[in-house]
This record gives sequence, C-alpha cells and structure tokens, in this order.
Amino acid sequence: MSQHDRLKARPLSGGLVTSTIDQRTDWGFDYNKELAVRAERAGFDYALTQVRYMASYGAEYQHESSSFSLALLLVTERLKVIAAVHPGLWHPGVLAKLGATADHLSGGRFAVNVVSGWFKGEFTALGEPWLEHDERYRRSEEFIRALRGIWTQDDFTFAGDFYRLRNFSLKPKPLNTADRPHPEIFQDGNSTAARRMAGRVSDWYFSNGKDFAGVVEQLADVNAAAQANGRTVRFGLNGFVIARDTEAEAHETLREIIARRTGRR
Repeated sequence: MSQHDRLKARPLSGGLVTSTIDQRTDWGFDYNKELAVRAERAGFDYALTQVRYMASYGAEYQHESSSFSLALLLVTERLKVIAAVHPGLWHPGVLAKLGATADHLSGGRFAVNVVSGWFKGEFTALGEPWLEHDERYRRSEEFIRALRGIWTQDDFTFAGDFYRLRNFSLKPKPLNTADRPHPEIFQDGNSTAARRMAGRVSDWYFSNGKDFAGVVEQLADVNAAAQANGRTVRFGLNGFVIARDTEAEAHETLREIIARRTGRR
C-alpha cells in the first residue's frame, strides 16, 4: 500500500458513521491495539487517533489521543500514528515537548493532526473562549508555525496574536532525517480558510465529507495556495468500505445507514 493509506483508530465509544446502526467498535486499548497491529501487517503506513475531551454526542467513553497514540506506537514497529490536537486546548510548546518524547520512543513515527475545532460546547464547558470560524484557523496557523519552529530551531522566538514565545529551546528535539525534518503535521477542514492555511503551513491536508468533484476542487485550491508559497502539500482522503458477501447486501447496508443517520458529527 502507498504512503497515503491510513487507518482511523477509535479510542472512544460509539461508531464513526453518524448513524444509529450497530457499529461493532470499541474504545478500549486492546481492541485498538489489535487494529493497529493488523493494519501494520497488512501494509498500512499511518493510523489516526481522534479525540473529544468531553463525553458527548454518543461517544461517552474516550481516551486522550496523544497518550493513546504513544501506546499504539509502542506496540507496533513501523506504523506511524497521528494524534489529533486542538489549538486553544493545547499550547504548542507543551505539545512540542510531548511530541519530541513520543518521537524518540517510537523511532520517529509520531505525527499530529491539528484540528481547528467545530465543537463549541466543549470549549465553553472548559471555560475557553470560542472563536469565530476563520479566527480558529488563524490560531491554528500560528500553532503550526510555533510548533514547527520549536521542533527545528534553538532560541525560538514567535510573536503572534495567540501565541508568544521568547528564546525557547527544546532538547531533545524530535528525530531529524533528510526527508523528515520534524514530525509530520496534518490538518483537516473543508472551508476556504482551511485550504489556504494548508497551502501555507501544513504537510498534509485531510479531505472529509466531499464527493469526487468536491475533492478535486479542494486539491486544486490547496495546491494553488501551496505553490503560491513555494511549498508542496500531500493529501489524505477519508473513505469508508462496506464489506458484505454480495454487492446487493452492501447496497442494502448503505441504505440502512442513510435511513438511520443522525445529526451528530
């Protein structure tokens, strides 16, 4: 399989599909460990762990993604694991330290997915300010710039609207190779603000919830933004497989999923 192949680990209860159909997933470590080991053996290169910090919307039991990612890294040998993190709930300096540690413990297989956030209730429940949509992406861009700077420079100084660092040095830094100067930085989001941010600062852009024409449009926009900034960005696509004994059974399952869909994201 190619470097674009990835698996989505489920360190929280409830299914990934927004439907009330029976989804036989489990939030526990043993189940997700088995998935990660099987994925590695099957040739997958990446696993992504997601997170909600507050028990909510049908996912009452949840593990924190960065610590869960490290646990999966320590029971695999080749698989790269991407931890979802939320600017506003993390400081880039703190995450940089955790990421460097996880990177050394795993031999350079740690990565992050910077999630700008759509769940207002989670931020307000934690007493954190809720920003307007484009401001959340502006904060995420500063977060990524600060994270990359900390991972690659000594005495790093950054003066932004959301984060400020002065002569900050991190040691040890993450492992460094010619094709990987720091842990890979992923992001998602469908909006214009998300696409432009990806072109400016992200290593990978995740597309989610679009049809074929929508994905083509997203990739064109991100590539144009990246080229304007002298960069290249790689892409990941969130896709699902319905596996049944016959095509007719698979289509019937799809109809059931749609008929029983929920508004939960």
